[in-house]
This record gives sequence, C-alpha cells and structure tokens, in this order.
Amino acid sequence: MRRLFLFPIVLAALAPAVLMTLLPGGARAQQMPGPYKDSRTIPDTPAYRRALEIKDLVNEGDAAAVEAYAKENFAREFLEAFPLAEHTEMFARVHSVNGELEVVAARTYDPPRPVSQAVLILRGELSEAWRAIVCEVDEAPPHKIVSLQFAPARQPSDLPPAEKLTDDEIAKELGGYVDRLAAHELFSGTVLVAEDGKPLIAKAVGIANRDFDAPVKLDTKFNLGSMNKMMTGVACMQLVEAGKLSLEDPVSKFLGDDWLPKVDKTKVKVKHLLTHTSGLGSYFTEEWQRSSRALYRSIEDWKPICRDETLAFEPGTSWQYSNTGMLVAGAVVEKASGMDYYEYVRTHITGPAGMTNSDFYETDMVNKNLAVGYEREKGPNGSAVYRNNLYAHVVRGGPAGGGYSTVEDLLKFDQALRNGKLLKKESLDQLWRPYPEIGSEEYGLGWGIDERAGGKVVGHTGGFDGISAAFNMYLDAGYTVVTLSNMGGAAQLVQDKARSLIEQGRGPQ
Repeated sequence: MRRLFLFPIVLAALAPAVLMTLLPGGARAQQMPGPYKDSRTIPDTPAYRRALEIKDLVNEGDAAAVEAYAKENFAREFLEAFPLAEHTEMFARVHSVNGELEVVAARTYDPPRPVSQAVLILRGELSEAWRAIVCEVDEAPPHKIVSLQFAPARQPSDLPPAEKLTDDEIAKELGGYVDRLAAHELFSGTVLVAEDGKPLIAKAVGIANRDFDAPVKLDTKFNLGSMNKMMTGVACMQLVEAGKLSLEDPVSKFLGDDWLPKVDKTKVKVKHLLTHTSGLGSYFTEEWQRSSRALYRSIEDWKPICRDETLAFEPGTSWQYSNTGMLVAGAVVEKASGMDYYEYVRTHITGPAGMTNSDFYETDMVNKNLAVGYEREKGPNGSAVYRNNLYAHVVRGGPAGGGYSTVEDLLKFDQALRNGKLLKKESLDQLWRPYPEIGSEEYGLGWGIDERAGGKVVGHTGGFDGISAAFNMYLDAGYTVVTLSNMGGAAQLVQDKARSLIEQGRGPQ
C-alpha cells in the first residue's frame, strides 16, 4: 500500500475521531495510483455489493446500524484492528463532511486490481468532492470485508477536462467553496493560497471560541497537529549544516539509557527517526490517556511515557508512522544544539522567518487569539452539539506536533525555506526527497512528498479531535496552500479543493 501524506483525507491523524481509513495494522490510504478507466455500470461482484452496502450505511448516518453491520460483516482481523467505536466514528465522520454520497462509477486500473477488491467512485453532496470507497473482501463466502478505505478520488475519466482557470478564478471558486462549507458548519478556520509568495486569497470563516462567539480572524492561531514535524526536520538539517549531527548518527550518540531503555539505540539512526522508519510507535498510549495533560510540558517530561517502547521492526527495513520517533528527534536536537527544543525553534526557525504568531503555547495559560478545537456531535434531539478538545489534547505541543500558527505565518515559513533563510539548497534537497532505500517511499525528513504528474509538492497535515491543518508547497508551480481549522477533519476538504482548482488552472499536463 502506497502511503501519501499530502492529500489523503487526513494526514497523520492522532485521534480516532479523524480517521477516514481503516486498514489492518493502521495503514493509511490515499488516491489510488496508476492509469484508470471508469464504468457507469457497477459490476455485480461480492466486493462491489459490499461497497454499495457501505455507501448506504454512510448515507443512513445510524451508528447502531454501522455497529451491527461491522460485527456481522467485517472479517475478524479487520474488526479487531480498531475499537468498535472507531469503526462507527469513521462512518459518522465521512457522513458529516460529505453529506449524501452519490454513486457515479466503478473504477478499474492498469494493472488490474484483484476481483476481490472494488473501487466505487462517488460525489459528496455537501463536500462537492470526488470520493472512493475501496473495499476488499474475502474470496470465499460470505465475503466478509477485510479492508475498507474512504479516499479522495480523481474525477471520472469520461468527463471532459475542465476549462483552465485564471488565478482570480481560482481564488473566487475556492472562496465560494469555503463559504458553502461554513454555511453547513463543515468548516471553521482560515485558508491562504499564494503564488510566488503573493496571496491570491486569504480568508477567515467560522467561530474561534464558541463560549463567547468569538469569530475566526486571519491572525487567529490554530493548532497545527503533526505539521510541527516539518520544523523538527528543518532543525535537524540545520544542525547537520552546523556539523553538530549527521543523519547517520545513532541515537545512542546523544541519548542515554534513561531514554527508551528497552530499545537498542545503536541501531536507530537520526534519519530513521525523521522518516518514520525507526520501528518506534506512538506515545499516545492508554497510560497517557489516563494521566494529567499538565504533566507534559518539556521534552524530558515525555520520557517516562516512552519507557516501555520497543521496535516493531529492524530500523530502516519498513515504515510506520511514529510520534515517538519525532519526539526522540526533538530530544536529539536538544542534545546536539545544547538548547531547549522550544527555544531552538524560536531562535533558528520561527524567529528568522518572522513568524511572530507561532509558538508552542501552553493552553492553560492566557494566550491571545488562540482557537479552541471542537468536535461536532449529534445531540439528544438530533441537533448539532459541540465538544471542545481542551481535556483531550496536550497542554503543550512538541517535536511531533501540537504547536500553533497562522496561515500568514506559515506563508512566511514557506518563503523563508524557498529563499534560503533557513537551509541551503543541498539541505532542502535532502529534506524533500523520499528515502526508499530505508523503506520511506513518499516521505522525506519530516515532510510528505508527492511527485505525481504536474510537479513536486511537499508538506504535511495534522489532525486530532478539534484539530485539522494542512500545508502544501508546490515547488515547481510556485503555489503555497495553507488551511487551518478548529474542526476535526475539515481542513483537508479545502486543501483537496484547492489542489483540484490549481491543477485545473494549470490545464492538462
């Protein structure tokens, strides 16, 4: 399974509430690759019958029906890969962000997929987005579902290419789309699209704090989720330039036995931490869930929660998204630089870039213009109610995510990178390339990479309950797209729309 970290519905999601894909082992899905052809006739196969059943379940929006269906029709390994509540939550999320899903076509690929797999193309009534249900079933009756994906999809192949758009038309189309989402309470946040550093659109909609009906403004600071992994990658490459560490250095060079005591740190290199090929997992454990968020404010504070970590595989032989790996990379930054991680980022990244509204704010302190994150739930009478994430997320973010910024500050980050203020070109080339030789085919050093036709795009997204963020740098086309939201899963809708409009603006490639 290919792992694309720029344009799946959610990138690097840290919480069940924003999972849009469920696969055994927790793998993530993305647009299906390769040449494709669509048929308006849906094949009568077990896989497509299951895919149509999934579509109906999404449209019904009935959690009890999803639960009953999953118990009866999901293969055991798939059913037990996640708690049942996460399965039902996924269906609810797809329904809430897309509205009614309309079946459009069945998609086939070259080379062909197994007959046990169905790729059903749909259009979201509210999201206006093309979506795919990718369903794989057991070959033997009763053909239980062994994997299920809800992924972005390209438009049907039999539709004529859309007319090219000017930059003004891109901005107008995207602005109207954001307004429509906001009107249906599907998006609250900010979006910025720039070309060659000059904004084409910078827009703010929604509510930053629902207790006081405080509106979102362009200078509202939003939680970035896992987008901070990009900064950890930049920090490490700055230290490489300074001769203070090497990507080939083992972690044992910097950290003692008090860090990861059950891991042979001589085998884990810095490059493994940054590419998610270390074999480490995530510190968001049950122990963390039970503990006070106030306990975790410095890198050192997280050390006890990682004490039982072991390696899932030999470093450099496979890929597994790892928050612990990025946390340890932050500890390496501290040892190599001799500075507190947070002070290092302020001194060497956000400061030089002029990012005055970006930091790792402690949320139990007074912080001006900080958005509160919300999850929309169904109330007793069917109306929407909102639950904030103040007791769900961290008090202070770190190397793996959880800092705050604005769309305007992130454009400054983009420009500082493109203009060589933060790293030399040779270092950027290392930052923004995949590392297939160690198992990282579409991820660089803290950065996701997409090299599909039309040019290279790098960036990251982040998600948690009440947190949704996306940042993409179109290196060849010169565009920058930033979307920040205080609603779980909302940013990717806007990011996907911006992507499609930019591709339409550039015309056939």
